[in-house]
Amino acid sequence: MIAIDLHTVQTWSHDHGYALSDFGLPAFRDIEHCDTFDIPPDAGQRVALVREHLSVFREEVEICVWLHYWSVWPSGQWHHIFDRFRLSYGVAETLIAKPGHLIPKAEFEVAISIVVYSVLMLWDCHVLGVSGRPFLFYCHDEYGKRGEQSGLSQ
Repeated sequence: MIAIDLHTVQTWSHDHGYALSDFGLPAFRDIEHCDTFDIPPDAGQRVALVREHLSVFREEVEICVWLHYWSVWPSGQWHHIFDRFRLSYGVAETLIAKPGHLIPKAEFEVAISIVVYSVLMLWDCHVLGVSGRPFLFYCHDEYGKRGEQSGLSQ
């Protein structure tokens, strides 16, 4: 896993066919199929949901997990666990300094771990594939969107 800064994650997203909104976050274009879903209240159900959803990324050579809006619900946050997790991969910088995570296929379980933690804490989380097709978004407001867009933008 490599943690990357905001500019780098935005560039990576754009280079792999994901448009950015006026806020500089992924704005999925030309969506062929998009499902909206609720994030369940039970922690075990959240873990199962993430594992199921991320299965479409298993064959991606690289996955980008981009976190933002991680302090919307301060009473439910515990950053120490996530900071220690990142430190175990050599990432000493803060989440605000490096909100993006590039994860190679060989470290797929790392992607699952990051997304599970973000969903448990109700952080906004985008999961993007290097192919530019699959996308997944979990929102702090306890819903999400998933789908696939057609090909890279011209």
